[in-house]
This record gives sequence, C-alpha cells and structure tokens, in this order.
Amino acid sequence: MKYIYFYFCILTVATIATSCDSFLSEDPKGALTEESLFMDENGLDMAITGMYQTFRNVINATENQLYMWCGDDVTSQNTGNKTRFAEYDRFYYNSGNTNLYTSWSNYYVCIKACNNIINNGEAMEIDRTFIEERIGQAYFYRALQYFYLVRLWGSVPLVTDVEVDYETPRASVEAVYELIEADLAKAEAYLPDNHTVSPYSKNGINVSPNKAAAKALLASVSMTQAGWPLKKGAAMYDKAAAKYKEIIDNKATYGYELEPDIRTLVTNQSNYSKEIVLGGFLSFAWWEFASASCEFPEEAGGWCDLLPPLDFFYDFPEGRRKEAYFFTTIYIADAGELVPWDSPRTNQRHPHYKKNVDNSTGWIYDYDTKSYTDENHNWGQGDKTRFLFRYADILLLYAEAVAFGSGAITSEVVDCVLQVQNRAEVPDDRKVTNGMSREAFQKAVLDERRWETCGNEQSVMGRFFTMQRHEILHLQGNYRITNGDLADTSLNPAFASLTGASEQFYYFPIPDQEKLIVPDL
Repeated sequence: MKYIYFYFCILTVATIATSCDSFLSEDPKGALTEESLFMDENGLDMAITGMYQTFRNVINATENQLYMWCGDDVTSQNTGNKTRFAEYDRFYYNSGNTNLYTSWSNYYVCIKACNNIINNGEAMEIDRTFIEERIGQAYFYRALQYFYLVRLWGSVPLVTDVEVDYETPRASVEAVYELIEADLAKAEAYLPDNHTVSPYSKNGINVSPNKAAAKALLASVSMTQAGWPLKKGAAMYDKAAAKYKEIIDNKATYGYELEPDIRTLVTNQSNYSKEIVLGGFLSFAWWEFASASCEFPEEAGGWCDLLPPLDFFYDFPEGRRKEAYFFTTIYIADAGELVPWDSPRTNQRHPHYKKNVDNSTGWIYDYDTKSYTDENHNWGQGDKTRFLFRYADILLLYAEAVAFGSGAITSEVVDCVLQVQNRAEVPDDRKVTNGMSREAFQKAVLDERRWETCGNEQSVMGRFFTMQRHEILHLQGNYRITNGDLADTSLNPAFASLTGASEQFYYFPIPDQEKLIVPDL
C-alpha cells in the first residue's frame, strides 16, 4: 500500500494540495505539518476537510463503483471503453481492471485520512465536545470504507495506524466487522443529533453524518451480517430492525420526511432534501465537481456507461416513480428530435436512467408535456447530490429486517412500505397488505427496495449488496433478455450455472497493481 500511503500524506497533511507536483513545489515556509495541524480547533477542522476530499474520490465517479454492474438493475454495452464495465456486468472478474484498483486505493486513502484524525484528534487538549463532533465523523467514514471493503473483498488488511506496516496480513471477515462495529459505536456516541455550525450543516441539512446516519450504518452492518457469508440469522435481523426503528421513531428530531413528489429526487431541487439521511453534497465546496454524463444517452452527448436491463425495466411497476427514474424518449441532438427508446434510430435501444439529472445543466424535462427544454446543450455537468441513505431507505430496510427476523409483521411495518409505495404511485395490485404471509411480504419488500434504489451506485445498501447477502446473485440469468431483437449482454455461462453462493463470484479479486506491491495479498 505504498501508493496509498503516499497519496494520503499529500491529501491529509497538506489538506488543500491536489497533486504531487504542486505539493513538492510549495515553499515549505509556513507549510502545515501533522504537529501543527492538530494544535487547535482550526487545525482539526482542516484535517476533516482533507478527509472529505478523500471521500469525494470514493463516490464522485460512477466508474469506480464496479459492483453496481453486478446487480440486476444495471447493465452495460460491451464495446470500446465500456468493456471495463461489461467485464463485471458479466462476472468476468478481471483483477487487472483499472477501475478495480482505483476503488481499492480510494477506500484505503480515505481510511488513512480517518486514522490521522482519530489517532491525533483523541489526544488534543481542547473542548471535548468540539473534538467528539469532529472525530465522530472520522470514525463513521472509516467504518463506511471498511464496510465497502469487507463486502467486496472479504478478508482485507486492517490499517488503523498512521504509519503503514506493509506486512499487514488480511484480517478475517469477522475481525473487520468487529472494527466496523466498534467505530460506529464511537460515532453514534460522539455525533450530535444535528449539526448546527458551518460547514457541517447547510440549508438546514446535515451535510456531515449525524447520530441518525451512524444508526443507519450500524443497523445496515447488523443486517449484512445476518446474511451471506456470516449467516448470523434472525438475531442480527432483529438487532438491525431495532436500530432502524430508533431513526423512524425520532424522525422529527432529525428532521426527516419523504419528498411529497418523488420526481423531485431526480432534480437539483433535492440537493438539500429533508429525505437525505446521508448524502454526497456535490454542490458543496468539499465535494467539488461531478458529472452526470455517465447515464445520459450517447445521442444527446452522454457517455452511456450504464443502462437498466430490459427485463428490469419491463417489470418495474407503472406510476410516477417509473416516470421519474427513466428516460423513455431519447433526444437525438443531431436531428433535434425526440424518439422512443426502442427506436432503431437510437444506439442502444434501451431506456436510460435519469437519477442524476440536474436542472442546472440546461436540460429540463417537463413531465406534463413529456418533452425537454434545451437551453445550454449541456447534459453532463451538474451538482446533483448523491444519496447514500434516504429516509425511504430506512423505512424499507426496517421492513426488510422485520420480515427476515423473528418479530411480527405488524400494520406499522406494512405502513412503512406503503408510505414509499403510495408516493411512487405503485398500482394497488402490487402493494403490500396486512395479512400477507411472511414469505410474500419478504419478496414484496425486496422487490420494493430493488425498484426504489435502482441504479444508485452510491447507495450504501444498493442492489448488488442486497443480492449478495441474500445469496441470489446467481439468479441474474432470470433477469436478462438474451435473445430477440432487443437483447441485453448475456452472462458468463459459469456464473449463470451456479445454484448458490460462491466466493469466486461473490467477492472481487485483489487488484493486480496492489499484489505487485504486497505479493502476500
């Protein structure tokens, strides 16, 4: 991890440096050092800023979330520079994939930034409340990075010191979860119900994780341990349900509520929505610029990195949510025309996601006329907030935890799902009802989460992770159209023939670039 450590030093000690060249060419007089950084409140805040710069790199590029293409809600074309996505879409896990290494590196860079704050911040002799509200964020983000790592790679090296021991062995999955839970216990204890000072609060929203975000992540960690590979079962589901319920019972304290119109979520009007439990606020100075071009059609100047599989789109319930989530007409810029998504004039003959459409880009979609206002001919550059946890997630995750746990499926639990379904205008025959069998309710909740969070690569509990812990990744073949005029990419035959979980397909390989540095990995 020499590269990781070197990059970390640049980002967290210099905080505002962004490259080796600019860092090394700085006049050293007055430069920040680790000692001076942790002398007072301003220094600690600067270290936190450096940490957020590293986390920005984790979430601001769709291409770094390769796991997204392994879920049944996303597929890829298999040409040109899209082959790096198609490999993972088809479960050909290439350990030389450059995006795989970038993801691995970004997680550890962020972990090192968190370690710096935790190890130095705890010893600072300043107001304890001030310290805890800051280092609680570092405990939270260290836990989050390890939560991604343990689900994607299983046993991974645990790095908790500022200095790196390059001989650090891979820790067991159980040991990684022990660290995650310990970090989140600290985060939950330290973080406030709501941040009240800038830059941790903006427009009445917690830009940084608060106590509820720590509860959401802790509950999700418990629910993940209930499933594959640890399979701790109902007791962990019950533990998760109780923690999710704490958020629901105290939603007024945290200020959470569902957006009345789900269509708002795909525009920048939701950048500071009260539905956000944890977000990547890309309009904020910490997060800088992000591009939404990845999901836009090529005909309109987009990159078309990801597409909804056709079977997934056909199965998606009709209603306002489907209208909000998908482009079903494609704008052909050269001709200045709108055509149906399945027109032979389109390149992919697919609908497209529009979850990151930002009205500031110049493309405004009018739901009443089903047409676009073309102002600036710019599809890709916006500041749409990324959603890691929404209140809708909490409602559905709570219902899932109850459904697979030992508790009764009460009318209150059913209502949590109905709140989301009613907003989405799900047809009555597809809604949950009181009196459903536990098995039917389990399926209904998993389906509802599949639709509500589809195509959201930054979602902490996104579709791939759900399919992984429920051991249903091998059912991908049921969700692909592989013949006929409109066909999605076929799956790796070896994967499609699986009848259950296999580490070969449920975990990613260690990147080749990292193994060159640390062969024992």
